[in-house]
Amino acid sequence: MNLPKLFLSTALIVISFYSCNTDNNSYTTDIEGMWISTEETSNNFGDAENAILLIKKNGDNKLTARCCFIGNDEFKMECKFIDIQYDSIAQRINIVDSDSDTLIITLDSESKMLNGEVHSEDEIIPVNFVRTEKDYTNLFFPRKPESSGQIIYSYNMPEQIDNYLMTDSIFKYVKDTTAFYNFIDRILQQKSGHLESILIIKDGKLILEEYFFDYDPTKLHRINSCTKSITSLLLGISLDRSGLKNVDQSIFNYLPQYKLYKTRANEKITLKHLLTMTAGFNEADDFEDKGPEKFIRYVLNSKMDTKPGEMFRYSGKCSNLLGGIIYNLEKKQADEFAKEVLFSKLGITEFNWEKENGVVPCDAGLKLYPRDMAKIGLLVLNNGKWDNKQIVPKEWVDASTKSYVAESEFYDYGYQWWYRSKGNKSWWNDPVRGSKTEHDMFLALGAGGQYIMVIRDLNMVIVTTSSDYSRDGMDHQKVPMVIEEVVPLFEDALL
Repeated sequence: MNLPKLFLSTALIVISFYSCNTDNNSYTTDIEGMWISTEETSNNFGDAENAILLIKKNGDNKLTARCCFIGNDEFKMECKFIDIQYDSIAQRINIVDSDSDTLIITLDSESKMLNGEVHSEDEIIPVNFVRTEKDYTNLFFPRKPESSGQIIYSYNMPEQIDNYLMTDSIFKYVKDTTAFYNFIDRILQQKSGHLESILIIKDGKLILEEYFFDYDPTKLHRINSCTKSITSLLLGISLDRSGLKNVDQSIFNYLPQYKLYKTRANEKITLKHLLTMTAGFNEADDFEDKGPEKFIRYVLNSKMDTKPGEMFRYSGKCSNLLGGIIYNLEKKQADEFAKEVLFSKLGITEFNWEKENGVVPCDAGLKLYPRDMAKIGLLVLNNGKWDNKQIVPKEWVDASTKSYVAESEFYDYGYQWWYRSKGNKSWWNDPVRGSKTEHDMFLALGAGGQYIMVIRDLNMVIVTTSSDYSRDGMDHQKVPMVIEEVVPLFEDALL
């Protein structure tokens, strides 16, 4: 249970403590409750600031334990315990994780602390916990449980907040209410991971808007690499304004003042290569200077791993150089440009686009409300048109959401948008168990389970946000969730 390693390989599981002496009720009462790692032992957690440990009895009167990592009081990920034993005679708890490391903790009756050590193959790391008065229950449960321990769900039609996004009842479109409630129940059981929001737009109406783990419509959510897809929309607008529409031109046609940095290797990179991530850049990242001009020079000076157009390689540098082209054409960075030509048109008034060394990164860094993510999806579904006004050129949306290169056997790639067709393979165990036929979709995809999925033939947009940052694949579970559980709810309407 090397803690940095544990931090990278955690997932949800609830395990009971098994006591060899069930009469020791006073001790079990003493260790029940919410615990937080001490400041002195929290530096072992990598990027997280603290570990939160919840110990309580379940309905069978057995002790259960859950642990998660937090940063800035926000959920990072939950620990994956595979075996927990409680020795009431020694008053010791042994917890084994998926790496076969062991956390041994005991209650110090005088200090009222849980003193512990992580035993791995080659080292022992101390980790201690103290009680916390702050209630972190919302980090462990999608919704607050009733006194019975159950989570009760009741559907409410999304609230009509303004005139930018109309709402309606899902039951105008879904006939099988039992199937719908079963779907929500699986979310509450965390079958699709640490889902923090799901929104569904059907026929232009927001019909489902659910938040979990204490998220709500007023909290901005990091969308990670969904930022890339929004950057593509911004570039399409900028190219239309400038009249430079030929994506098969060299990138230096869009960056004429940087021709000094042209080499035999990079002079053949076209704008289309950047858009489809086939430019061939080495992805080593050591940029420390400040300012967008220096960043453009830095990317152009990058080593080349492959020839332009030779192969797909997921590349933050491609996306960021697209941002550099926007800056060069518009004389403003992507955040300002987005506010002016895109966000303001959709009623997106609040967002946060973090800067790094004075540069607005166009591969990630944007935070939006999930409703505003849904607006982006609806805009693209409507071919770039919003409120009868063409915001993004239709031909750009058409081009962006086509397949140009295979990312893998599971996905193809467009202009910073992912594309999945009936011809792509399924990576999950039971493909298309519920849907009559898989529907083509294009999507914005961000690490941790951030998605904007668009299904044209169903006239639908599905948005998810989550904090699934472990390596257990739950971040990718949102796609099969939509294909196998959401889509079948609406297919009957096509009959």
